[in-house]
Amino acid sequence: MNFYTLDYIIEHQSTGMIIRSAFIILLLAVVIITGFRFMRDRMRTRLRDISIGIAVFTFILLGIHVENYTKNHKDFSQSHVLVKFIESVATDAHLSPEEILVNSTTLKDGIIVRYNDEDYTVHLNNDNNSYNLQRTHVIDHNVYINGER
Repeated sequence: MNFYTLDYIIEHQSTGMIIRSAFIILLLAVVIITGFRFMRDRMRTRLRDISIGIAVFTFILLGIHVENYTKNHKDFSQSHVLVKFIESVATDAHLSPEEILVNSTTLKDGIIVRYNDEDYTVHLNNDNNSYNLQRTHVIDHNVYINGER
């Protein structure tokens, strides 16, 4: 079973989105550069074809990026809530937040929290403003922290 630390959750909140955004910006820059080169020398149709192909590819990636943005935005806001949740559990258990492990990178009902070598299932109320921890037992006792096996 995979568990994640507070540091892992904070540093991996938006890495993928930043990489995809940088790649799209790079492709847009290539389209602009090849467009300017084509305008300078209109006799070369090869540059026009290349820039059209890159532009189409960029718009496809941009569409995928926008679709993923809505999902990532929800996950990003949920991970912010998860950070607050971990800090709250640490305060209630009189521990440091680094000692709390969770088995999800987003806050949702039914995740498992581990501290002091004990596992607890989280039950959230309807608006995620309060929670109840119930002692639980996991079937798979192999614990992998931050996805490392």
